[in-house]
Amino acid sequence: MTPTVAQRVGFDPVELQPDVRRTLVAARAAAFGFVTLGTLTFAAAAVGHDLRGPALFATGASAALALLLLCGYERLSRHANRLLAFTATLVIAALTFFQPSGELYAPLYLGVVIYVSFFFSRRQALAQVFVAVSLWAVVVAHVHPVGDAAQIWILGAGTLVAAAAMTRNMRDRLLRTAALATAHRNTLDAFFQHAPAGFGLLDCELRHERVNEALAEMMGHERHEIEGHTLRELAPLNADVLEPLARSVIESGEPVIGIEVENSEGQCHLISYYPVPGLSGIVGVGTAVTDVTHLKAVERSLEETNRKLTVLASTDELTQLPNRRMFGEQLDLALARARRGGLAVAVLCLDLDHLKEVNDSLGHAYGDRMLVEFAKRLRAGARDTDVVARVGGDEFLILLADLDVQEAPELAQTVIDRIRHLFADPLPVDAVELRVDACIGLAIYPTDSREADGLLAAADAAMYVGKHALTRVA
Repeated sequence: MTPTVAQRVGFDPVELQPDVRRTLVAARAAAFGFVTLGTLTFAAAAVGHDLRGPALFATGASAALALLLLCGYERLSRHANRLLAFTATLVIAALTFFQPSGELYAPLYLGVVIYVSFFFSRRQALAQVFVAVSLWAVVVAHVHPVGDAAQIWILGAGTLVAAAAMTRNMRDRLLRTAALATAHRNTLDAFFQHAPAGFGLLDCELRHERVNEALAEMMGHERHEIEGHTLRELAPLNADVLEPLARSVIESGEPVIGIEVENSEGQCHLISYYPVPGLSGIVGVGTAVTDVTHLKAVERSLEETNRKLTVLASTDELTQLPNRRMFGEQLDLALARARRGGLAVAVLCLDLDHLKEVNDSLGHAYGDRMLVEFAKRLRAGARDTDVVARVGGDEFLILLADLDVQEAPELAQTVIDRIRHLFADPLPVDAVELRVDACIGLAIYPTDSREADGLLAAADAAMYVGKHALTRVA
């Protein structure tokens, strides 16, 4: 890209490679120096009424050199730049030699020395300083007596050398600082571009100034399709949530971390916004985006696993009825309500007979199916609010809670009669019909026991009394 005249001068911005930009900056500095040299020469001559040929020549030569540098800096070799600096020295020398009161123009050497000390190499700067000091010595010796000339030369030469040394020291410090800043920027750029997380920079209008490849991939666009576009243009579904949070970061200077959003494709992202400070305050928002779709899937899987484990911990795997642990918890809760409300609780204990004979004669598969069918009929015979549980191989419990104390025995007997009626018919297991025999024991709170263990023991004892008395369901 070839810059226009306005861009060369600095009126219009221009994007150039770092090396080319440094060359342009040096050309602008030199051109500014030549323009300043010509302007000072013209002004000094005009004020002193010495506006003659040397002054006019120096003014014109300075303007021509400035124009040459700005228009052709990219085509000028290093030798040409050195020659231009030497030419500036000769122009000043011409002023000091041929202009009346020429020694008054000697401070102009200072500008040339500062320029070459800053932009030229150390050896070239020393050569230019040596030429300037030598010409200054010739001028002083030509105008003043030897004693005065030596004194004036020492002061002038010392000033030039000191200016060159300070300029060179400042240049070295600036270059080291620039090199360190470049190294830091390169490190940050490498991290920014190659980080697995998505990173971006938004301006104060929430327009994307820069994004890395990871963020572009998450958003499903190319980088050039994202940069220059606002947050709402790229994420309209979540803009109502994200825009206020990003603006709050700009206004408060406090980060917002861990915003969970989901796009239309079901991908889940975790977004954080950070303030980007500048010389005049917060100048933008840095965004960090992490794809947590896989983590959310793992989280949902863990939740489902925990749910299943909870079910397994409280449910009989074969019959899907509550197990002993769950029955005990429900019994404790029922007794607590009964104590507070003056209610009754009934517990039925059932023992399935002949399960061992079925397992031995037909196999455990038939025995398991027999238990499943038995559990279904128990569930059908109990009320909807009753808890039916399998607490052992062939042992079941039924909890009847929140009963009226006077009506509890009658309600419990109703459930027992309904269960007996359901088991009057044999259980069909594949092509085999199995006749069921079971004993039922009943215990009621608060008449039989006031504690859970005592109530279970009373129901169990009542069941075995009935078993030994040959009281059968069917």
